Amino acid sequence: MSSAGKLLSKFLLGMGCTIFLTNPAFAQLSLEEINSVARQTTVLIAPGLTDEFVSELEANRNNPLATQNNPDGIWNPGSGVIIGRQGNIYYVLTVSHNFKQRYLERNIPHGIRTSDGLVHLVVDINDGRNCPLQANLTIKQLIRLGCYSVTIRDRLVGTDLAVVSFESSKDYPIASLGDAEQTNIGDRVYISGWPDPEKEKNPQTGRCRGKVTQRKRRLAWTPITRQIAAENSENGYSLFYLDVTSPGMSGGPVFNRDGLVVGIHGRGSADKGNIVRKNCSYNPTLVNNLLLASRNLESTDLEQITQAAIAYTTPKLHNQFSSGQNASSILETLNQLGLKVFFNFDPPSQKLIESSMTNLVFDSDFLFDDSQDGALEFSPEDDMIGQVDLNTSQDVIDDIYDSYIQLVKKFAEIKDQTQTLEENNQNRLEGLRELIEQMRPNN
Repeated sequence: MSSAGKLLSKFLLGMGCTIFLTNPAFAQLSLEEINSVARQTTVLIAPGLTDEFVSELEANRNNPLATQNNPDGIWNPGSGVIIGRQGNIYYVLTVSHNFKQRYLERNIPHGIRTSDGLVHLVVDINDGRNCPLQANLTIKQLIRLGCYSVTIRDRLVGTDLAVVSFESSKDYPIASLGDAEQTNIGDRVYISGWPDPEKEKNPQTGRCRGKVTQRKRRLAWTPITRQIAAENSENGYSLFYLDVTSPGMSGGPVFNRDGLVVGIHGRGSADKGNIVRKNCSYNPTLVNNLLLASRNLESTDLEQITQAAIAYTTPKLHNQFSSGQNASSILETLNQLGLKVFFNFDPPSQKLIESSMTNLVFDSDFLFDDSQDGALEFSPEDDMIGQVDLNTSQDVIDDIYDSYIQLVKKFAEIKDQTQTLEENNQNRLEGLRELIEQMRPNN
């Protein structure tokens, strides 16, 4: 076991947690092996998501919580990773901004979709702590270290981490926890999550709208460009890397080359955000080409980038890079709560890796010129393990737009029939009047 593993083991044994030990030594994993672990442990989290809305989520339409500002009914879910278990209770590590305060106050159930496509409901989602956080931290289905609300300045307050739990009798793999402090500048990391599908610009209004495209899981890889102390960070973000992420991947795991979760992703670069808002597109190739063209990335050479990043202030780091938090930092909170959870601090077992290995097909649209970074995307039908059929009748709900069109047509038919009936009645009435006039005696 590594020094990081020994330190974490000693810490957790002291708090009464159980540690799984499987392999005697760490070994760097291939991209295929990392993906096998990622696809089994990465989850999707969304308010209002139930089994009935899975197909709508995949098609990115008909969100039941959509407002007038979202006429396309698009979804904006987040990601997470299974990091612990206690009996039939599974614990998912994610970011607190995946849980909007307005939904918590209404106690809107949140759905957690696991690797088999099943949705696990978190019904008692409101932790009663408001935003900014006020009440004492207690063991609930949702444990937040920070909070997100549109009613407060900067919207996000506190450390942007959260643990949410769900119950299931099924056996789901648990990701191995590592320590971001044991990583070095230039080390490759892998980020897994469910980004929002690409958007397009409405030519009439110039506004971004939902594009007809399928939601896919992304596995991106990139070198670490900078690390800072947590106390000097914004909302806990201390791990920085090249921007190969997209909205929707927030809360997703950041793996090192040993397959350990060393970070939780949560922020894309501000520079990319400005480009995306202008172009509506999340396509990595487009975004990175525009970043280079704008000269916001001072070099395409990794060594020069990391050297320059040493002098960057925290705001500039957030402008140019994606960022994540040290995943192991959640352990202190769980220790304070006295929550006894089964964790795994050893590398993924060979059995786990081989159980979901697939051949990877590379798409040039998601591979960048620099071999240090890139991304692959996987459709649900190819990615899910022991998946449910997304096209079965019980998992598909009527398209509300088609239903609306059919309803309009039906009303039109009724109106035509009514109009025809009125015309016939009018003709009969005129005929009756003429008959009465003929039968009336002459004076």
